[in-house]
Amino acid sequence: MVPYLNIRDAAGYLGISPHTLYKLVERSEVPAAKVGGSWRLSSDALDEFLKAKPPVESRRTRSPEILIVERDEQVRRELASMAISRGARPQLAASMEDALLLLTGGTPDLVLYGVPGDSAEAVEFLRQVRSACSGCRVALMVAPGRGAELGGLMEHGPVIMLRTPVERPDMVSLIALI
Repeated sequence: MVPYLNIRDAAGYLGISPHTLYKLVERSEVPAAKVGGSWRLSSDALDEFLKAKPPVESRRTRSPEILIVERDEQVRRELASMAISRGARPQLAASMEDALLLLTGGTPDLVLYGVPGDSAEAVEFLRQVRSACSGCRVALMVAPGRGAELGGLMEHGPVIMLRTPVERPDMVSLIALI
């Protein structure tokens, strides 16, 4: 015969407070039946509930991946340092070709691109990024006053425009988006 527990006993069995268990039962996260005016829980069902829960480590969200595409090595390193300090995993590329090669190996959560002086190259890069990973978020680092000349970028999907130089609060905001 399967023993049935009341809330207080079941909470002790699980090692949580009765209040917490009530919340779990009310949200139907823990199997229970209401008999009369009180809840009853099967110890076998509680064991199954615990077995079905993934370990805490596997429930952690993974670190976001950011592909940083910037010609200037010092800027690339500084951006990577900012990303790492916020828990992201950066990949670095010095050129459009390097970045597209990295995109064939996987899809990052964000592509952070330092727009060069040639706006046609930026448009071509964004077109190729969108064809390689349509779901990628793209952030463009643009020198002040260049936003208007890059209006053609918007036809290749939404982009996030950042003024260069990118500051730590900008990186924090970007990582919070992904």
